[in-house]
Amino acid sequence: MIETHHISISFYIIALFAMAYMVYNSRRIFVIFKGKSEIKKPRHIFEQIGNFLTFGIAQRGIYSRRFSYATIMHFFLGWGFFELLFATTVDFATARGFFLEYLPGMDEPWFAFLNDTGGLLLFIGLVMALYRRMMDRPELLPHSNLTQRGNLFGDTGILCFLLLLVFGGYLSEAARIAVDQPVDAGYSWIGYPLSNMVSLSTWITLKPTLWWFHAITSLLFIALLPPTKMMHSIAVILNIVFTNRSRRGEVRTMHVSKILEDPDLDIENISLGVSKVEEFTWKQLLDSVSCTECARCTTVCPAALTGKPLSPMKIITDIRQSLYDTHVHNIESEKLIGGLISENELWSCTTCGACMDICPVLIDHVPTIVDMRRHLVLSEGLPPEQAAESLEKIMQNGNPWGFPKKDRLKWASDAGLDVPVFSQKKSAEYLYWVGCAGAYDPRNQEVSRAVINIMNTAGLDFAVLGTEESCTGDSARRLGEEYTFETMALQNIEILEKYKFSKIITQCPHCFHTLKNEYVDFGGNFDVIHHSELINDLMESKSISVTKSDLKTITYHDPCYLGRYNDIYDTPRNILQNSTDAHKIVEMENNRNNSFCCGAGGGNMWHEINEGERVNVVRFREAVSSGAETIVTACSFCLIMMDDAMRVDGKEEEIKILDIAEVVNSKIN
Repeated sequence: MIETHHISISFYIIALFAMAYMVYNSRRIFVIFKGKSEIKKPRHIFEQIGNFLTFGIAQRGIYSRRFSYATIMHFFLGWGFFELLFATTVDFATARGFFLEYLPGMDEPWFAFLNDTGGLLLFIGLVMALYRRMMDRPELLPHSNLTQRGNLFGDTGILCFLLLLVFGGYLSEAARIAVDQPVDAGYSWIGYPLSNMVSLSTWITLKPTLWWFHAITSLLFIALLPPTKMMHSIAVILNIVFTNRSRRGEVRTMHVSKILEDPDLDIENISLGVSKVEEFTWKQLLDSVSCTECARCTTVCPAALTGKPLSPMKIITDIRQSLYDTHVHNIESEKLIGGLISENELWSCTTCGACMDICPVLIDHVPTIVDMRRHLVLSEGLPPEQAAESLEKIMQNGNPWGFPKKDRLKWASDAGLDVPVFSQKKSAEYLYWVGCAGAYDPRNQEVSRAVINIMNTAGLDFAVLGTEESCTGDSARRLGEEYTFETMALQNIEILEKYKFSKIITQCPHCFHTLKNEYVDFGGNFDVIHHSELINDLMESKSISVTKSDLKTITYHDPCYLGRYNDIYDTPRNILQNSTDAHKIVEMENNRNNSFCCGAGGGNMWHEINEGERVNVVRFREAVSSGAETIVTACSFCLIMMDDAMRVDGKEEEIKILDIAEVVNSKIN
């Protein structure tokens, strides 16, 4: 039977006040309910439990080779903190006589060893964190010693406070061991040696003082936790639990046309999109409260790395600042858009998703940025000047280049290709969605012709929409022009539902993502595959055969909307391995989910932020530095951007830019 130990009633009174003050300060979390309802809720309780265990307790999101020092540091901090929280809970329960038949005693060998190990893990993590902050701080990591950025004790102060708790815990344990002299004291492998460092009489004198010192500092930490940076230890768990990982990065549907058709609508005062914190959902506000300011998102952001004004971390923390100013401190906050966050910050985003992929606490940066863009475009009428023209052309001509719809099949007729059209054929196994770039951009027209030849060689039953095809609206949606997107989506769905087919094939990952994942919200349920998936299936089933390509060293550029958004990384590489010599394929430093954006996503294909370097040129130079002489991709936008960068650098005679379909078509038997 475990013996209970007496704790003064004074401790419980102080603890009650500490807990009450913590609950009062926890309004910093509850204030998220100033936001609107959330549609992207977890699917079921088991998903929430899975999130909690994998990303909360196991800290899966923390582990990254790219941030190896921070990974190790947070491993020590997290597991040290969890273990000591467990030990404190057990100690409190045994002190009150709860569950004594189930709980270990403080000096039970395994428990004593575990407690001292947990304290050491936390100590090592804190020392590593202080070293990183004071001696080797990454340039993009925000830092304040004791104040600033709304955090009590700042960045350094809270680490020192936690060190004080660790030292206090070890000294209190050493005093207890020295005075009580438990039989298994040696298993407290840190506390026991400390207990032998001074005389027994000294420990007897110090024991009450050390116990109270550790107790008061622990309660003070609990009371003051919400205003400190350690608030994220609570907020992060909640954010992880309430994240629907299957819908991360998903732009929320507005149904603008329904809003505008409302007979009770106050057209003079309507605000579309988000311009203040109350217009975000509560989950988006929880995202902002959960941000740990680790700066991983900004460290991998292509806009930030090329000198653009965007920092994804700053966007999220600016939202938090506005939320706290308005609803916690009750002071007038600087306006969100055009104040805390500039328009150029929002327009710099390529929506590549690198920030979301690297975020250890599952924050959804991109949908939040798109929501604020919607306000600029729909409520203020202020899209980027260059992009405004393309948006207008989408509405008028069904494509952002503004070419006539009657020329939608010119890419085929000019090459003498007789391509079957659904308006005549009515049904086919495959519907080939050519896309705007595949129909109008000269470079991508070559890809379209290659896809046609591959399908003809395989004997596939397919047809195209021809002049009935229009832009999917991807760029319009990412630019915040949700009304145009909805118009295109509803129009395309109506046309698609006229015909009978099994699958849609598209070569553009943006069309692929939109048709597959976003039209569903408007009733468009289609089986969509990317052309790389089709080609890979045809090669594996021997429906087509390919002679090994004579291309020299090749590198593959992962398109963001094919890779990060749809997890297609291996398929294009399988094609290259089966159509070229494997030793000719090299990887860039940034590949797969760490791929560096081409710079065209998020509507940036149609406008440019004239600050810093061009994103596509930076990516092209990385490809060249890999030693590759041929850059292969599987995206219409990436092909245009890489081709453009090649010409900017004058490398036309040295480097080839090819789509995966062109590699296969050039050697198809």
